[in-house]
Amino acid sequence: MTFREHSFAEILMDLYRQHTTGLLKVDNPPISKRIYVRDGFIVSAMSNQEEDTLKEILLQSGKITVDQYFQAAAMSKSSGRPHETVLIELGYLKPIDLIWSAKKQVDRIIMSLFHWDDGTALITENTVPLQGALTLKLNIPDFVYRGIKKITSTSYLQNTCNPMDTVLRYRIDPKTLFQDVGMDEEDEAVLSLIDGTRKVSDIVSASSANELQTMKAICAFLITGIVDRKEKEEADPETYVPRDVVRKIEDIFNTYEKIGFYGILGINEKSTQDEIKKAYYRAVKEFHPDEHPNLKSSELRDKLHAIFTFVTRAYKTLSDPEKKREYDSAQISQTERTSTGPERAKAKFQEAVNTFKKGNYPEAADLFKQAAFLDSSVSKHHYFHGIALKKLGKLKDAGWNIQKALGIDPANAGYMAELGHIFLQLGFHLRAKGLFERAAGIDPRNERAAEGLKQISELKDLK
Repeated sequence: MTFREHSFAEILMDLYRQHTTGLLKVDNPPISKRIYVRDGFIVSAMSNQEEDTLKEILLQSGKITVDQYFQAAAMSKSSGRPHETVLIELGYLKPIDLIWSAKKQVDRIIMSLFHWDDGTALITENTVPLQGALTLKLNIPDFVYRGIKKITSTSYLQNTCNPMDTVLRYRIDPKTLFQDVGMDEEDEAVLSLIDGTRKVSDIVSASSANELQTMKAICAFLITGIVDRKEKEEADPETYVPRDVVRKIEDIFNTYEKIGFYGILGINEKSTQDEIKKAYYRAVKEFHPDEHPNLKSSELRDKLHAIFTFVTRAYKTLSDPEKKREYDSAQISQTERTSTGPERAKAKFQEAVNTFKKGNYPEAADLFKQAAFLDSSVSKHHYFHGIALKKLGKLKDAGWNIQKALGIDPANAGYMAELGHIFLQLGFHLRAKGLFERAAGIDPRNERAAEGLKQISELKDLK
């Protein structure tokens, strides 16, 4: 097959979904690369390019010197033992450094292939690496996710994500919701906008990230199977939503932050990894947005998405032993400050306001951040943190914090108008206009909204 017929990302995902064991040969003469997979995981990779060799990675990273390399090479040749083994025996290389370098080598080879728009790929099943070769177990969806995020070809993104009127939804099967992909906060914010009703164009408009980054995230979600397209003929049935379902969503939304990760999954600190995974699957079936297609209230849908996002965060944290230990330690600290948190937050906020009035915006931003940490349920803590960051020119971070404030107080016209002005400064005129119009609809006398709409109109006149 050729890369013109199937992208490298699609080829890798096929290997993952089919649990393939074998060799993927990728060629674009004179370049040739080889990727070994076992049960759908990448175990090793090779390349005929010098910069992809393990030797170059070891030297570039400073793990070994040139003299150490040639000394080990001579001993390897005379003894017949692998070069890496000799390096370790001589004390020049630690086993942990060898594993790091092998992962770095595979990562470099794999990531370089996402930029190819030409070449051939051939899969030979049941082929395994040479005996004695160091093998790993690396997650394909994470490579695909990160690889797509590095693509700069707008035509690739448009072909993957178009048409813009496509409605996106989460995949119902929780096994397709890969928890091991390298998703940052910006991507999680984009993912939170996908609810089975918004089109791609709506998500791009509502996202605090720029259009290119949002489209990259959407493409990564689609190809890795985190989300899929909702067929146009799939009409939402006009059926009654049981009252107990509505009540449960409301109750969980009002308490999920208090009950924490263990409470939302219905487990405790001593639960095994298998119990955590089973609890997660149960929670997905209960709170997955696609399990409740009859919800017509946008407010209820937003609450359900907040719950589901928290469920996902809980699983990602508790299924990782290191993150679980950090979370457990943080919970102990949280317990120690719970009784005084709101009072301390109030005092910290007032201190931040006084500092802000004096024009000391860096310190004010830090104090507002502390107030938000001590009591994250108060919208103005996040809002004024955003305003202080805006004063410092950190527009993206400012927008992110004001969006947090809107999540707590979604009908606040003042918050909407300020977020609109941030989008305006970032050059996202369509998103800014939408926020100004919504703010004006809630509060027709809102001066900041009127000012924003006037600026939008003047920009059109200049064109």
